[in-house]
Amino acid sequence: MTTLSAPLTAGDTLPRLELVSRAGAPVALETIAASSPRTVLYFMRTSTCPVCHQHLRAIARLGLPAVVIVPGGAPEADAVARRHPALAEAVVASEDAHAAVGLFVRHGLQQSGTYVVEGARIVAARHATVPLGSFDAAEVRAALA
Repeated sequence: MTTLSAPLTAGDTLPRLELVSRAGAPVALETIAASSPRTVLYFMRTSTCPVCHQHLRAIARLGLPAVVIVPGGAPEADAVARRHPALAEAVVASEDAHAAVGLFVRHGLQQSGTYVVEGARIVAARHATVPLGSFDAAEVRAALA
């Protein structure tokens, strides 16, 4: 059973997240985010969330260094990667990463969110809500600067 952690804020250290690739292999966040000093972590509500897919298109258009975390397993990550080829190598899945960073389920809706992290571990900025407001390009660019 997954327990919800307290919401992370700027300056907090991310817990170790258990992530799997779209092929089902375990993957470390540090491995995916190694190419950039700051990385955008986008936690999708579901692999089928239309608003989340809009946010992924914006992330791809902006060319942001990103890791997309889909709730579920390899099939969900693969479905998202197929829809977003520009981000395909950065799409992973997890059964409990959302709860580990403080994103909750309320009234049956998984909260989605955007985190900017330094070195894949230290939270520089966090913006979490239901999907309509879970990504703000200007806020993310400022956190990456």
